[in-house]
This record gives sequence, C-alpha cells and structure tokens, in this order.
Amino acid sequence: MARYYFDIVNGDGDYRDEEGVDLPDNSAAKDELARTLGSVVREALIKERKGRIVIAVRNDSGLSKIRGTLDFAIETDRS
Repeated sequence: MARYYFDIVNGDGDYRDEEGVDLPDNSAAKDELARTLGSVVREALIKERKGRIVIAVRNDSGLSKIRGTLDFAIETDRS
C-alpha cells in the first residue's frame, strides 16, 4: 500500500491534503480521484454556477502522480 494525497484547487481556494489515504496502486488512486472530483463539484455547484476544479494527486515523496481537471457551468438559454 502507498499513501496518496489529494490537493484541491477550486473557487474556494487551495486545499493541501495533509492526511492522505492508503491505496494499493495508481489505478485505485485514479478511482479515488474520480470520486473526489464528483464530490467537490456537487458542493461547488451549490455556491457557484461555473468554475474549474483541479485535483493533484501526490505520493509520499511529494511527487505529483495524477491530475484531474473538471470545468463546469450551468447556463440559462436566453432564446
């Protein structure tokens, strides 16, 4: 098992994950990244109607291993 840290940048600012989570491999870290992006965007949509969320996944050595970016927008059709 390796420890992965999920650092988040969004409209609320930067959040550096100091706890991390133990996962078996990069594939499991990608799955956790997808779940985390979904959770963060649900919260963001309550406050904002458009934005960008970036989550950088790093390992114990501090090396960035995986990055996920999600742009979102809710728009009104004016026609």
